[in-house]
Amino acid sequence: LLSLPALMASESSSPLDFLIEELASDNPQQCVQCVSRLRVIALALGHEKTRSDLLPYLTGEIEQGKFTDEVQVSIAEVLGSFTDFVGGPSEAHCLFPPLVALCSVEESTVRDQAVSSINQIGKQLSKAQLQTHLVPTVLKLARQTDWFTPRVSACGLFAVAYRAAEGKELCDTFCKGLGIDDSPMVRRAAAARLAEFAAVLQENLVEDDLLPLHRTLLADEQESVRVNALKGTATICGRVSTQLKLGLLKDNFQKCVRDKSWRVRVACAEAIADIAKSCGGQSETQEVLQELYVALQNDHEQEVRVAAALRGAGAAEALGPTFAKEAVFPVVSKLAQDPNSASRVELATVLVRLAAPIEKAAAIEMLLPVMSLLTEDENTNVRLAVINQFGSFIRVVGLQDEPQREQLLPLITRLAADKNWRVRHAIVLLLPTLAQELGELNFTKAFGTSFETHATDHYALIREDFVKCMASVGATLGKEWLENAMLRVLTSRAKDKNYQLRSVLLLGVEHLHAAISSNALETQLVPAAVEMASDPVPNLRIQALRSLAAASPSISAEQKRDLVLPQLQDRMTDSDMDVKFFANEALKTLES
Repeated sequence: LLSLPALMASESSSPLDFLIEELASDNPQQCVQCVSRLRVIALALGHEKTRSDLLPYLTGEIEQGKFTDEVQVSIAEVLGSFTDFVGGPSEAHCLFPPLVALCSVEESTVRDQAVSSINQIGKQLSKAQLQTHLVPTVLKLARQTDWFTPRVSACGLFAVAYRAAEGKELCDTFCKGLGIDDSPMVRRAAAARLAEFAAVLQENLVEDDLLPLHRTLLADEQESVRVNALKGTATICGRVSTQLKLGLLKDNFQKCVRDKSWRVRVACAEAIADIAKSCGGQSETQEVLQELYVALQNDHEQEVRVAAALRGAGAAEALGPTFAKEAVFPVVSKLAQDPNSASRVELATVLVRLAAPIEKAAAIEMLLPVMSLLTEDENTNVRLAVINQFGSFIRVVGLQDEPQREQLLPLITRLAADKNWRVRHAIVLLLPTLAQELGELNFTKAFGTSFETHATDHYALIREDFVKCMASVGATLGKEWLENAMLRVLTSRAKDKNYQLRSVLLLGVEHLHAAISSNALETQLVPAAVEMASDPVPNLRIQALRSLAAASPSISAEQKRDLVLPQLQDRMTDSDMDVKFFANEALKTLES
């Protein structure tokens, strides 16, 4: 494909002629690549010709079915960010015709992308533009009866169009037309868009028009319609009165919880935590929701039970600590420990997240023993799921009290020496949180002896992230503590036989230079790094050069001049071309 200068300089054809020629190719990939360069062609044409020539051409070709599905998806995607190429938001409505044409094609991925792009453009337009150009377009799509695809696309445009709507026309078209359409595909699309339309609709229209439609869709004969409608229940509950909420939950949602389709019941389980949250802890709805959640937990299908358990933390937070302890925790704990249970990794994460809803005392008494067991699980991913949530658990229970320290610290210390490197790495990442909770004395007492072990770990990622985490620990415990804890660990690596371990000192220069005093940096770390810049191992020389460049802002001008720059200039004649490249880059950094 030609570049912009080549297109503009071409005398044999205009940029549009070039596009037409390229899109006529039998090679689909070439056509897709050409569409990806539409912005270049639009720049060459200018705003006016893009509006008057390019967009009508695309619209005509789309309406005649000239393009493959892949090309049409690409066109829809590009046009969504085409506003600047047609003259800005004031002219962006001219992008609607080709996108609206794409809203009627049979391929769903094309329509979905076209709807997404229209919404993206619509958010940039004024209310007047929306009223003039988008609202009539949406209504026209919604009222096309020759094929269902335009009506499916229209369902996704109502929320943006309603920003500029006056009166009930849009609402009536959605609720009394598309929502009860004869085509299941249209009803399914309307059900999927209930939440976003409910979020912008006036409250009285939600109660008078959208809620009755929601009830109807929850009882639809098509399973997929009921599933999609359930996704909007939480938003609608947040927009209606308490009495209407209760009616919706006790009648329609309860029927879905007992639906013969397990997919519908799974959708109920996936929605119930958000519904509980949207009800805002109202006592009238809490009791109903608690009963419904228990019913889902006890469902005869494992998929439903697991789906409910996976939303356990959210449900527990919304439905209160007593319910969390008595109803949610036992079930989630059992499923997380069951080796035959599906989604055990996710369940283990949910289990630890229950610490906040069940509160500190219960978290220590009930949750900590289960966590200890799961950290010994034969499934490494389950162990990691628990360990990765240690930080949030510690923030709930704290480590200021001796009993918590006696239970948690031995467990963390054991995991820090685990044979699995991913477990050790997870504990290293926990160090900044532990420092904040323990304070200088207790943190040093518990983990000070392990710093050398982490710095010499066999896995490079652990060594590097340990040094990075110590910078965060230093920010909490202070510069003096960091120097006392880390300088000996770093400097003792300088003469290590293994060059990968020698590089730990360079990691310290790169990541800790701003966290320690300039005196410690310039007397203990920089000289060793400069010496490593001439190490026999090329990789170490490269890392030394990069570390010195990174630490440049913290190195004094005198030391740069007398020690660092001479070494960098020597590396410019290095036998390794990569070393020379990084030496040149480092020189640029130091001299800038």
